[in-house]
Amino acid sequence: MPTIKPDDGRPIPDNEPGGASSSPAVDDMTLGNIGHSDSPADREDDSFVALFGRLVDDAERFVRAELRLYRANLFSRLAETRTAIIMILTSFLLAQSAIIALLVGLVVILRPSLGAIGATAAVVGGSITVALLLAWLAMNKFKAVTDIKDKAP
Repeated sequence: MPTIKPDDGRPIPDNEPGGASSSPAVDDMTLGNIGHSDSPADREDDSFVALFGRLVDDAERFVRAELRLYRANLFSRLAETRTAIIMILTSFLLAQSAIIALLVGLVVILRPSLGAIGATAAVVGGSITVALLLAWLAMNKFKAVTDIKDKAP
């Protein structure tokens, strides 16, 4: 039941300080004096097992907070780099378009001397040759980097 203030007669809700549910124990808890009582029941909570349990709980909360922090940092950095990633992808697409335009230009240039089929075959053959050469060089690099060298004692 709410109590009534003497000065203006308005009721104080039970959950506010000075309300009906307010007691010295509740006021002590709001001041941060939780667990600092001298009663025998509270002294049992300070046993080794209880302290260790609180330590484990605190460690778990700490690890969860650290994980939330690292996750927030990761998403923040990803958001910051999103524009750069979009720019790089766009530049790759433009470079690919330029290479296609170059190959079409080569077909147009070679068409008078080799004919349409000959020019197309020459450009396709040259492109496939360059692609295979680059793939072979890349595979050799991967093998060199991932090679595990066993040294005999």
